[in-house]
Amino acid sequence: MTQNIEHASNDVPEYTIGDCGEDGRYPVTSLAGVMAGHIYRWHRAWYAVPAGQPDSARTKHVDRRKAAEHLCEIVGTAPVVTADTVEPLPVPYLRGLKPTPQNIINAARALARLAELAWEPLEGYPGADNRWRMKCFCGWTGTRWWSHLRGRNNDNTPRPENRHDGCIPMAEHAETIARLYTPASTCPCSAGDDAGAHPVTADGAAQLLAAVARARRTGPPEELNRLVALLLGPCPAASARAQALQEVAERRKRR
Repeated sequence: MTQNIEHASNDVPEYTIGDCGEDGRYPVTSLAGVMAGHIYRWHRAWYAVPAGQPDSARTKHVDRRKAAEHLCEIVGTAPVVTADTVEPLPVPYLRGLKPTPQNIINAARALARLAELAWEPLEGYPGADNRWRMKCFCGWTGTRWWSHLRGRNNDNTPRPENRHDGCIPMAEHAETIARLYTPASTCPCSAGDDAGAHPVTADGAAQLLAAVARARRTGPPEELNRLVALLLGPCPAASARAQALQEVAERRKRR
């Protein structure tokens, strides 16, 4: 592993930042050989998580140097977790994002496109410019960015087109995807007792988004999670659902 030695300020020990892992995180080790924790970039900020601590103990910093310095400062001490650093309970199919209408709509589009490309997400939607762990139809697992998979400038060709090193030949991609993904215009799922179906119309999607907003205010968390799962859970009609949610977004803009 190639490592970068960063020189901190005079009152903070020097440290070593390791290479980025598949999860988008960089290990930080003091020059004394003590594992201090890891840092990662998330929506233009850098976060530091002390070694052996959960993500709820993370602290936010303006750049990676400050994040690494913070870890070195607390080596050998227990980090203090305050109300400001505790994250809310996770919502299914969203990684570190609040279940706002726009986040849900963006996630639905991304999850539908992954299904169309026969990628299997291994974690919730993290936003457009963060690493997203997923599995290829050939069995490879790693991270990709949604901003790369969705294409650019009205060209929805994913980048890179060859998916990843060691994948099956590109000539076999289209046939493999067609075999693995058969889109549906209506939801054929059994979403659970009294859970309802995955929406494929704008009216149905709008009603569920409104229900999510109410559940965020009044709870309980289980009801919020159930509603979000209807909007983002796996479904052969994921593309139709994403289109319905997009129509809701366009209605909102016209108001």
